[in-house]
Amino acid sequence: MINRIVLIVLLASLGGCSTQKSQGESLVEESILAHGGLRNYTHLQDFRYEKTSYPLDAEEKINDTLVQLFEIPRLGTTILITKDSLRITLENEVVQTSKPLVSDQQTYKGIIEGANFVFFQPFKLKDQGAQIEYLGLRSPSFSKKPLEQIRVTYPNSNDTWYFFFEPETKYVLANAVDHNGKISLILNDSLQWHKNLFVHSRRRSFLSNSNFELIRLQASYKYKMLSVE
Repeated sequence: MINRIVLIVLLASLGGCSTQKSQGESLVEESILAHGGLRNYTHLQDFRYEKTSYPLDAEEKINDTLVQLFEIPRLGTTILITKDSLRITLENEVVQTSKPLVSDQQTYKGIIEGANFVFFQPFKLKDQGAQIEYLGLRSPSFSKKPLEQIRVTYPNSNDTWYFFFEPETKYVLANAVDHNGKISLILNDSLQWHKNLFVHSRRRSFLSNSNFELIRLQASYKYKMLSVE
């Protein structure tokens, strides 16, 4: 009898975990559809945008400006890198051209991959290895109304990601990342349609605590969609 009760409890627990996972994956699929659909993302061509970053100091004053260019299918930035060459430009003027070291290639490859992981959400949540857990409808302090929330982890990373969705539209309104105990929360202040995808327009990054309460503004970002020449 005792063994039977233990088995029932175990099965109920496993069923709950499965439900959380399936709810999270279903939410991601609904959000992908709301942001333009997976087909439009996987068949993306001639997609180019300019990202301007404004990092702030501890007093929330802008201390720098960084402009980067990204292009699909040729993924590049203001630092353009190929197998044989590295070209760095500053305000449209070439300041360095050389053959890149292997370490250079890995560094800039990481920059590009990181930027695309953040920009192409929720589509990147379909990447292999994403472990998605549905956390339910919650009321974070940065939102005037409850949002649906998921937690995402990856097998080869210690970072924990959180995504917040508008319940009716399924748009991604915010995301947060816990990196070694430091939590950055990024709000999608506005979104825009480009190439049949609903993507970033303006965003703000805040230092936050584990309850996603905003501590201070860290940076702001502006995204300008460009035509491919």
